[in-house]
Amino acid sequence: MSTKWQQWLLVVILTSLWSLGTTTKTFAQPDQIQWSERPMQVWNNGAKVQSSLNRSGSLQIKTSTQGLKKGYYSAYVYELQNRDWTGYSELRFSIRSDSDQTLPLNVVITRADQSALTVSDQRNVIVIPKATKEPKLVHPVDGLIRLEPRFEGEVRVPFSSLMIRNHVATVGQVTPEKILSWGITMTTPENAQLKYLVGNIKIVPAKEAGTENRLSSAMIIGDERVVKPVAGESVARYAVTGLSTTSPKNSGTSEVMFQLAVPVQGVSITSDGLLTLRTDAAKADSVTVRARVDQKWNIDYTVKLDRSTAMQMKEADGTPRFIPSPDLVPKVLEPSSVWLQPWMEWVIRTSLLLMGLTMLIPYWFWKRRQHSSQAGKPLPMNHRKSKRLFRM
Repeated sequence: MSTKWQQWLLVVILTSLWSLGTTTKTFAQPDQIQWSERPMQVWNNGAKVQSSLNRSGSLQIKTSTQGLKKGYYSAYVYELQNRDWTGYSELRFSIRSDSDQTLPLNVVITRADQSALTVSDQRNVIVIPKATKEPKLVHPVDGLIRLEPRFEGEVRVPFSSLMIRNHVATVGQVTPEKILSWGITMTTPENAQLKYLVGNIKIVPAKEAGTENRLSSAMIIGDERVVKPVAGESVARYAVTGLSTTSPKNSGTSEVMFQLAVPVQGVSITSDGLLTLRTDAAKADSVTVRARVDQKWNIDYTVKLDRSTAMQMKEADGTPRFIPSPDLVPKVLEPSSVWLQPWMEWVIRTSLLLMGLTMLIPYWFWKRRQHSSQAGKPLPMNHRKSKRLFRM
């Protein structure tokens, strides 16, 4: 009896292990891309560019615009090799910047039909710093993804963020599929030096990169500038577009919570995006509003805080004219004063009515007495004649 039980247990264990192995094999995993020296190419319009592969297969890139005339210079380091990215929907790579300057770059993918794809300013890439490991949704500005100095971490490029270069209408409607080349492009002004390392390159299947592609169009909308109040409060409303902001219980929807990326004195924001500035926010020049999507993905939005123009107004003789702060304004009545209570209005009305009656009633009695005293006296002749309309 025990032998049959052991046999059945062995069959169940083997079946479970086989099912687990099958599930692991069918789960889509990112595919690693290896670079080699032979297909690497460099293009530039004046900047000095150096590239080399280290022992781990990462690409070391150095660019310099020292001594060049005032202007902007571009460089493009790319791999000239046919690849088939059909069925994939995201490109991932790691970057380590060894420069104290902002690293401005973008990705360029050339398809077999000769069209060049790049990330649109209207869409996001995902930046994950190694130090915090918190994913941040970042959209390019003027065609460049700007990474902070000494950045180290991962960059993820959803294919739904791509467009055909200089054709904004194609945003989110193109995929690489069969490609001729791909690489990193960067643009810097004169007298700039950059040094960074690119490696750990992967292309991710559509199933695994579904969330990143769904968030590619998410961004914060609202006022870019808010006036700091001299008295009272200033408010501004912010929201996230490009995704659903309901509970994540339903498939395809997301939950959004607003907060400040860095606390600022005199500034607060509610979870639904109402930003409030008080008078003690006078020292701050800007504040970063952060939308946290599904408690994982961060979207940052910088809001400039402007000084009120009321502080700059002057009279005709040059005397400053501005709204005084509440502590400089003398208080006539406190809000809790008895004269401001609702029932005090009725007391005043009743008092005025009684005062009026006190004057009208004696006058009425006096007038009545005057009429009664003159009722028995004969009227003078002149008075009677004045009453006649015609004389006979």
